[in-house]
Amino acid sequence: MGRSNIKQVAQKRFHEISLFVKSLFLCAHEIAHSDLVYTFFHPLLRDQQYPDDYSKKVKDRTDFQYESGRLKGQLKLSLLYSKGVFCVMVHHARGLPRLSNNQEPSTYVKVYLQPDVQKSTKRKTKVVKKNCHPSFMEMLEYRMTLEIIKTRRLKATVWNYDALQENEFMGGVELDLSSLDLATETSEWYPLVNLSR
Repeated sequence: MGRSNIKQVAQKRFHEISLFVKSLFLCAHEIAHSDLVYTFFHPLLRDQQYPDDYSKKVKDRTDFQYESGRLKGQLKLSLLYSKGVFCVMVHHARGLPRLSNNQEPSTYVKVYLQPDVQKSTKRKTKVVKKNCHPSFMEMLEYRMTLEIIKTRRLKATVWNYDALQENEFMGGVELDLSSLDLATETSEWYPLVNLSR
């Protein structure tokens, strides 16, 4: 195959791939923002296109969130077990820090009931764009027996969504469910702390 033919094939492939990528990001939210898509695209963008920006972002990430050794912000959750369903209401976050570029974060909340090796209890809220005091107002449900729920720890983490880089951890809450009266609704503001992720 001659050079001109190789160039034509490459141009055709580039056009086809471009159309595929565009169509991918126009898919339903759960597809366009799936872990598989992020896993494929983020390393390419991070390692090849923006190596200096990524290094700076990692450094900045360790600087902007801390105030006197603690993470900034709080998260309001309501918990209730009723009729075989454990309900976690994610209300709001407040007092979140601005990003290193001084923009307000675009955040979502991720919830697990640990231990959970298979990550089958993973639930996520929608992303609330550019707000240091976001309101999520989403109910996350778990259809499990109260006995099983009582053996778990609820872990809720707040993340800044970034389309070009890895999402940034902004803090989390961990609650021992065995110590709570889940038959009565509890609703509280919890300070965000640094958790293992």
